[in-house]
Amino acid sequence: VQDWGNVGSGIPFIIVVAVLASVYGVIAVMAIGGGDMPVSISFLNALSGFSTSMAGFMLSNKALVVSGAFVGCSGIILTLVMCRGMNRSLKNVLVGGFGDGAGKKNNKAMKATGTAKEVSAEEVADLLTDAKRIIIVPGYGMAVAKAQHAIAELAAKLRARGINVQFAIHPVAGRLPGHMNVLLAEAKVPYDITFAMEDINGDFPEADVAMILGANDIVNQGAQTDPGSPIAGMPVLEVWKAKKTITMKRSLNVGYAGVDNPLFVNENNVMFLGDAKLSVTRLLGLLGDDSTPTSSEEDGLADVESPKADKEEKEDQFLAQISDLQSNAFLKVGVCKEMADKSERRVAMVPDVAKRLLKSGIQVVIEKDAGSGGGFSDGAYAKIGCLILDTAEEVYDSVDVVIKIREPVVHPITGKHEIDMMKAGNTMISFVGPRTEPGTELLNKANKAGINLLAVDAIPRISRAQNLDTLSSQAKIAGYRAVIEAANNYQRFLNGEVTAAGNFSACKVLVIGAGVAGLAAISTASSMGAIVRAFDTRLDCRDQVESLGGEFLVLDFGNEEGGDTGTGYAKVMSDDFYKKEMDMFRQQAKECQIIITTAAIPGRPAPKLIMKDAVDNLQPGSVIVDLAASTGGNCELTMPGKTYVYDERVTIIGSEGLTSHMSWQASSMFANNMANLLDLLCKLHEKDGKPEFVIDMEDPVIRGMTCVYNKAITWPPPPCVTQTSATQAEKKEDLVITQKVKTPSVFSKSVFDLTTVGELCTLAFLACFCVVIGFFAPISFVQQLLYFILAGFLGYYLIWAVEPALFSPLMSTSNSLSGVVILGGILMASTETGTPTNVLACSSISVAAINVVGGFTVSYRMLLMFKKEK
Repeated sequence: VQDWGNVGSGIPFIIVVAVLASVYGVIAVMAIGGGDMPVSISFLNALSGFSTSMAGFMLSNKALVVSGAFVGCSGIILTLVMCRGMNRSLKNVLVGGFGDGAGKKNNKAMKATGTAKEVSAEEVADLLTDAKRIIIVPGYGMAVAKAQHAIAELAAKLRARGINVQFAIHPVAGRLPGHMNVLLAEAKVPYDITFAMEDINGDFPEADVAMILGANDIVNQGAQTDPGSPIAGMPVLEVWKAKKTITMKRSLNVGYAGVDNPLFVNENNVMFLGDAKLSVTRLLGLLGDDSTPTSSEEDGLADVESPKADKEEKEDQFLAQISDLQSNAFLKVGVCKEMADKSERRVAMVPDVAKRLLKSGIQVVIEKDAGSGGGFSDGAYAKIGCLILDTAEEVYDSVDVVIKIREPVVHPITGKHEIDMMKAGNTMISFVGPRTEPGTELLNKANKAGINLLAVDAIPRISRAQNLDTLSSQAKIAGYRAVIEAANNYQRFLNGEVTAAGNFSACKVLVIGAGVAGLAAISTASSMGAIVRAFDTRLDCRDQVESLGGEFLVLDFGNEEGGDTGTGYAKVMSDDFYKKEMDMFRQQAKECQIIITTAAIPGRPAPKLIMKDAVDNLQPGSVIVDLAASTGGNCELTMPGKTYVYDERVTIIGSEGLTSHMSWQASSMFANNMANLLDLLCKLHEKDGKPEFVIDMEDPVIRGMTCVYNKAITWPPPPCVTQTSATQAEKKEDLVITQKVKTPSVFSKSVFDLTTVGELCTLAFLACFCVVIGFFAPISFVQQLLYFILAGFLGYYLIWAVEPALFSPLMSTSNSLSGVVILGGILMASTETGTPTNVLACSSISVAAINVVGGFTVSYRMLLMFKKEK
């Protein structure tokens, strides 16, 4: 029989238990990926606390019981908080994923497809200085590079320029909770401009730039969109919603979760690769010293001239480099006057965008007076390095690519078709209308001439191509201008007015078609105070209409599905549907004073939606603006290209060139679209690394818009290229994946509508436990247990009351409390001097004292760093 009181016999058992515990400890930690290490540290710290409490129970020492309970319970709660921040269970973190080490590729997650766009420090500096609001997201890469002081200085310089700079902190960024907060506090970043994830996530859509510094998994969109990802469901910083993102990393490698980050290939993202500290230092050098806060600025007297002076200095540097940039240009792009319509005033390139292209190695060659209709003089083009030529023929002869807004036609001066004026093998980018009969003729002519033809009106309407979508940018202008034209002809208030001269009700506006043009019209009319109603066969538009202040009119489709073709356009509906639609429009015409129609079906005449009898129902003074006039019009009485008054009552505007009435804006937006397209078409050569113009038929965006390539007609593209939305069945399936409903367990069932079965079971267990303790345990143990429970509650409420930013100092404090084991050393040190017990006791006192004093000192130093801005 084992004598448990025999010290000699008990030692082997202690050794066996210690070895087994050590083996488990090693295995448990080895199974943890790098991203889970903070959780592991916190959990192990909690175990040390509980072991201290157990020692207190054995020694009947209240101090050990209380401090151990505090450390253990606070550590467990902190562990659970971090698990929740990563959407992981404690069991999954501690016993799952053995062998899934950091940085290993995960094969179950979706692969990120696309091309990451790398930029230079100069381009990053321009993006930062042009922004009004910047959100910086620090990650573990910042800690590794020790870049916190550099990024703090960068933030200070940007703020000195009047830019709103904020820091977004993920709860589990870094290697400890609150790691990033401590580093930023050390660098004297004001505590007021650092925000937790839940406080700043909603602000990303309003940010001009989101700057990611050495972070990966915490900004991975796959956590929300990829159910197969190991980080699926993990709360992340939604940086991709910002207007522009700048990702600063050493490389494009995966993070600790081992999954690709789709952010890297997003169209609104650019990669600035390199060491974080060196990269930020380069940016500081480019921003110059003139923006560094001075003593007068700290007193509130900021030097408002410095941003302007800095801009002028950059302008001077660019002007000095023009000749070198021109000689090193690898591509020449030509722009001529638009000949398809005499009233056309737009131009395909503007000086500001041409300047950006020249910096990228693209020389713009422009015909004399081509930009005069949009307010762009030849001098403005020449100043930024454009080559001005007298005739269109000279331009066509000297360039590799021609960009046009309108479709190519016979040139009135040369008598040649604009396609025939190009050299064989060159490329034309313009509106083509490949779905129409005239567009088919252009395709055949381009094929015969041996040129490549890219149609900007055939760009796939997918999220990746949004910044290239000229149809959307021009349609937005048309929708806005339609409301302005309608208001100009309506001759009454659009908003309701109550005046001493009488009361006037608000105008009711009906917008038919809730595409880009329709939504722009809804937004503009609503902002002017009108009551806006809208209709579209695509039911998905309802939320967008209502978010802009419009009322969405719903028509019962019966068994017919909504009119979304999955390509971004409305589809042709049945005759029965049109009959119901006509009835609704006739009724709406009796109530509305302005009707704006935008409905179009690619490759077909515009559907007739407003018939004569509906126009007759309109009140005198009403206005109809038909944005589909160029394809026949949505109104039966529309005269394409003309504005007239029908029956001396209703003004019908059938102008085909509303965008030309805002030629400066339309030209600028079109030019930006084309610059983004050229960025996609120009890639670095695989061998020599030099940029070149490439029509990549493997790229779905380029494939979708390429009509003629390499002496072959490539239109139409495969259906998979133009598809933009999932079918209804696919959407339902996605809902099943992303919104799984768990079957309620027995313990979640309600009892008398007061509590749950689980809660009752917990209370019953605690009651039984207390009864057993009361009957069999000695009084001293009961007292110690009460101390343990009270200390546990203290640790619990302390953790939940602390901001995540202070988790690191809190862990340091709780760790220092575990040094209370010094009491055991003090008790044992009273033995005879020089004995092994005395020596070990003195050693334990020394080590525990280091833990206590050092822990509180570190905590105090960290807390001193967190200061608000004065």
